[in-house]
Amino acid sequence: MNMASRAVQSLLASRHGNYRPHRAVVRVGAAAAWFAAAVYLAAGAFTSDDNLLVSAVGPVLAASLMTIQVLLGREDGGLALFGSGLIVAIWHTISGHESSLLPAAVSLVLIAALGMIFVNQYRMVVAATLAVSLFAIPQLWDLSVEQQMILGMTMGLTFLVAYFIVGSIQNASTEMSQRYQMLFEQSPAAALEEDWSEAIAYVTSEYSGKPTRIRQFLLAYPEVVRRAVSRAKVLRANEAALNLLDVVHPTRFLGYRDPDVVTDENIDAFVSALVTLYEGGKSWESEIPLVTRTGERRWLLYRTVDTSSGAPGRSIVAGLADITHMKARNEAMAQAVRSKDEFIANVSHELRTPLTAILGITSELASDDSLEDEERSELLELVSGQASEMANIVEDLLVAARADVGTISVQLKRVDIVAELLETINGLGMSVEVPPEIPPPVHADPHRVRQILRNLLTNAQRYGGPRCRVTIGALRDAVWLEVRDNGDGIPDEESERIFEPYVTSGARGSVGLGLSVSRQLAELMGGTLHYERSAAESVFRLRLPIADLTEPVLASHSDAT
Repeated sequence: MNMASRAVQSLLASRHGNYRPHRAVVRVGAAAAWFAAAVYLAAGAFTSDDNLLVSAVGPVLAASLMTIQVLLGREDGGLALFGSGLIVAIWHTISGHESSLLPAAVSLVLIAALGMIFVNQYRMVVAATLAVSLFAIPQLWDLSVEQQMILGMTMGLTFLVAYFIVGSIQNASTEMSQRYQMLFEQSPAAALEEDWSEAIAYVTSEYSGKPTRIRQFLLAYPEVVRRAVSRAKVLRANEAALNLLDVVHPTRFLGYRDPDVVTDENIDAFVSALVTLYEGGKSWESEIPLVTRTGERRWLLYRTVDTSSGAPGRSIVAGLADITHMKARNEAMAQAVRSKDEFIANVSHELRTPLTAILGITSELASDDSLEDEERSELLELVSGQASEMANIVEDLLVAARADVGTISVQLKRVDIVAELLETINGLGMSVEVPPEIPPPVHADPHRVRQILRNLLTNAQRYGGPRCRVTIGALRDAVWLEVRDNGDGIPDEESERIFEPYVTSGARGSVGLGLSVSRQLAELMGGTLHYERSAAESVFRLRLPIADLTEPVLASHSDAT
């Protein structure tokens, strides 16, 4: 028995390739068989003809076979048709009579012709066997020899004609289906096919309000959305989609969706899909965030079209595209705009303070003739200091602007870094602990070295602790200088971002260019600039190469990169 079952299964097409024809044939066949049984029973009861009542048994048995398949969820069109044909042939042979002769003959021919749709192998052999069987079956019925021969030949030839007609249609359909299948499976674009018919039916059963308010209803009751999505099925997915979605077990991915896929972040996308299908729409697109099994966050663009010919949502084809890079680029552009806006506000604030002081002092100098020489000298010194502050800000802006277009230049020569440090400290009027060590000269641009030191010392003065000190040392090929302060320091997650342009790390009123410019200049001169937290101190460590005997050279931004 098992061998016979396996042999039949090997001849029949696998229903896993396309389940819909099996489901349609079995369900329509069951309905037709129950209808035929009802007609026999009604006619028998009306005419009191027991033969008609007996003839109803055959359709009842065939309908029961197909109904059992439907209830078990194991619809197999080939087995249902050939099993029903066998039942009809045997039952009519046992208890058939003249009134059921024509329906039985027609049923057998139709069943055999339709059953050939599901034959996968040895089609000509199976067709010849069925034609011979259809010729032979009437020979067992209670008919004259002439009637048996005529009916057998009619049934066999009718089957062959129907088989060739159905076969031609099937071949054309199969060729088109195979092309579509190949295009779907081997497409480099990610694609899914889903069945949302049960999801739409559930939403329809849950909502009885105005159609125009369906979206508000779903957004107000996310649990309804989750239950609806749990009734949506993934029918198939091509290799590109499985790779994009990072699916490890494709067989587990197919089938009903997990309701947990609906989150607060993506619920709008699922609501849009349900609303579109509820309203009878055929296509939509949405952006859905995804976290892969490795924790990687992706954004996917779903472009979806409903290809169903019957119930809405039964066959939905979705194309998927990874738009993570586009989202990141848009977010980066938005962040850049926000940073630029903040930068402009901070620059305005930074320049306004010294400019206001300069305007006020110069106005007083011009209008007040009673000022003593010493007072005028003090006021002019204040003007000079404020002007110097503005010049420093403008210098950082120029360096940042030139860095964007790759035109920064430095004049490298032998530089005494301690002398540049002392000059910078005097210019800032700060109190800084300076070590007595005198390191070797460095190969750098003195103007750019002072610019770096000014930014580091100003940063410590504004945002560091009350104690600021400098340490200096030398390595085999470089001199290092550290600006230390005992302030609260910078969070670890911000320690590298502070060197990005326009990043202020919460420093109100800061332009956010000093540290970025300083690192660029240090690297352009062959050095480095880093931040670390050490012994309860914030440490900015500048490293520059030791000077050699080479002639001064001009280095540009493009040379460094």
